[in-house]
Amino acid sequence: SSKQNRILRSSVTRQISSLSIPNRHSRRRRGEGRRDVSVHAGVPKRIGIIGSGPAGLSMARALQYLDTGAEEVLVFDRSNALQPNLGGGLQLNGGAAVLAKMGLGKEVKEAGLPVKSILSRTVRGTKLLSLDIQDIASKEPSLMFEGTPMVFTIMRDSLQRLLADSIPSESIVLGKTLVHVSECNDNENGAVKCTFEDGTTKDFDLLIGADGIRSKVKQEVLRHSRKAEYSNIRIQFGVAKGWNRGNDGEIHQWFGDGTYALTAQYRGLNSEPFEMIALVFRDENDNENSNWDTGEVKKMCVDRLKQTNNPQEVVDLAQRCDRFFDVGVYYYPSLQPWTSESGNVVLIGDAAHAMPPFLGQGANQAIQDAYSLASKLADLKKGRFSTVKNALDAYEKQRKIPTTLIQLESRLLGILETAGDSSVSKDTGIVLPGFVRYLIEPRREMEAILQ
Repeated sequence: SSKQNRILRSSVTRQISSLSIPNRHSRRRRGEGRRDVSVHAGVPKRIGIIGSGPAGLSMARALQYLDTGAEEVLVFDRSNALQPNLGGGLQLNGGAAVLAKMGLGKEVKEAGLPVKSILSRTVRGTKLLSLDIQDIASKEPSLMFEGTPMVFTIMRDSLQRLLADSIPSESIVLGKTLVHVSECNDNENGAVKCTFEDGTTKDFDLLIGADGIRSKVKQEVLRHSRKAEYSNIRIQFGVAKGWNRGNDGEIHQWFGDGTYALTAQYRGLNSEPFEMIALVFRDENDNENSNWDTGEVKKMCVDRLKQTNNPQEVVDLAQRCDRFFDVGVYYYPSLQPWTSESGNVVLIGDAAHAMPPFLGQGANQAIQDAYSLASKLADLKKGRFSTVKNALDAYEKQRKIPTTLIQLESRLLGILETAGDSSVSKDTGIVLPGFVRYLIEPRREMEAILQ
């Protein structure tokens, strides 16, 4: 009803206005004017990054784009190549705005497909919400770049290639599997030694773990951290070539009896058009393993869509997909440490705060992590922090509150999305504010990060 919509939008406004992230001028930074001799104090010249996904490559770009004092930045990945046609599509909003601040605004606009609107319905056709995303984003200054709202869909491999092309090719070292990390606190040879599966080693002043939810860096250095927890929710992703309904830039959400389906269009490598379906459902069998057998997953997805009365257009898209994979949804318990006690190792992205994907914020938050961390290292070079550890602590402090809130709301949203059609329509005032809030991120948080 119109009254419910007013309550919904009022709730969103209150959530945005209540989030307070201190900016660079609000208080003296921790460590300013002091010196902590127990941790590495110099500006890190040699920085290693483990993981060549959006988090790791964004980190490399930020370190080289900002004046951080880094003289050598290397990104390592166990894969032998940056593989095309791997993974699904991503939604970029706050992350796209941050990439524009790193000099990649035009590249993102060319590679991404603008999101024009979002339409949410039940499988029975009841409209829950319709949003004009271009209008909403245009009113958020921090999401605008050269008159364009920075809200896009993009295939993961296309974003990865965009980021890889933005840094020197010699910065990316492939076919290197990390097996051990040791902190030596030796300022002559480096504070961190990385050992790889092929027997080679490399010393760094600072090591950044951007290696995902099963981070080897985290396992090696932050050994007391709790493991990622299984949510008992699974997602089946299907990817199809081409846009059957034309380029409408509309994201569709379908809420069914115990399932939630999202369908959207994406732009891939060389502007190739793709469509993707993501089907979310509750896993009552505690099956934590992933399934990459396209034929098997496709059959299960189509059967489940039919059983839960999804519209024929959704079923048709699933049948058209030629790439399918099934994954369990994991998350890290909130508020675990991201930085080693020595200040030589730090985590970003999923390695720090893996979250369910129901708000589409994984890549966006990882990119913002990268820019925030690089900004703190640039401040270290300017003398605004006395040690590397102080700079890393400031990064963690700035990013931990917003990412924890997003993680918690995403977990709640996953539960509600798989609760059934009737509960979704009854609880619209709970589900949709979270979705709206993090599609167009809080202005205050964005401004603090972009500053």
